[in-house]
Amino acid sequence: MKILAIIGASKNGNTTEIVKFFEKQLKNNDNSIDFEYLYLSDYPINFCVGCHNCIFVGENKCPEYSKVKVIEDKMLLADGIVLATPGYMFSMSGIMKNFLDHVAYNCHRPKYFGKKAFILASATKWQAKGIFIPTKTWASGAGFEVSSTTYAEMAPFPLKTKEIEKIKSKLSKSALKFHKELTNKKELKPDMGSIAVFYIFRTFCKIMPNILKADYAYFNEKNAYDSKTKWFTKAKISNLKLIMAKFMENQVKKSISKVIDMDKLKEVNGGYKNKLI
Repeated sequence: MKILAIIGASKNGNTTEIVKFFEKQLKNNDNSIDFEYLYLSDYPINFCVGCHNCIFVGENKCPEYSKVKVIEDKMLLADGIVLATPGYMFSMSGIMKNFLDHVAYNCHRPKYFGKKAFILASATKWQAKGIFIPTKTWASGAGFEVSSTTYAEMAPFPLKTKEIEKIKSKLSKSALKFHKELTNKKELKPDMGSIAVFYIFRTFCKIMPNILKADYAYFNEKNAYDSKTKWFTKAKISNLKLIMAKFMENQVKKSISKVIDMDKLKEVNGGYKNKLI
């Protein structure tokens, strides 16, 4: 079993200490696990400049594509990933945020189905929420099943033994839970939000194929406009959820007609920028 830890921190800090202990606990459950460390600092990626090429045209048009692809290829080969980051200013580290900005297109064209993700933070309780919301949103949007999240308050001063033991116990329980999820090859059962994204996004793409070119091509490859296609990939979805998703899809169609100039849309080829001045 292959686990890839993507770390947005220094190699000698608290985040690395937490990841190493987490790895040890995972291997206590299964010593055959292949655990790889990937430090984002070893993959210098320039800041996302918001060109939207990845969304509109395709990820291969991103100026940083060759660097990002190396990491994405590793994720595709892994059974599960660990996203590990310290808490900086009530959110993740800048280097982790920059990485997620570059792979955000996956929320439009998810491909990591059947893989598990765990979010690990070296942060206080007050910082954790700001870390977990964007990382969980990206991972689930990209197709990962998010096993769980946890944080460890590794303060920069000597902790009492009982506090260290609390951290170890918390991480041990989290590692056990992640291992159970990794070995559970159950049928995919997407939540209502994930199902709604499929129906809403395919509608946007059908209405605006000349803008959302890469997304439209993706949905065509997935046979998304075939009445028999229920989701991105094979999954167990109840009829009630399908009815709700289609209702939401119809509501989106109505909303779009109220805000988009359909005549101008016919003339657009690529991204469009509205002018205020």
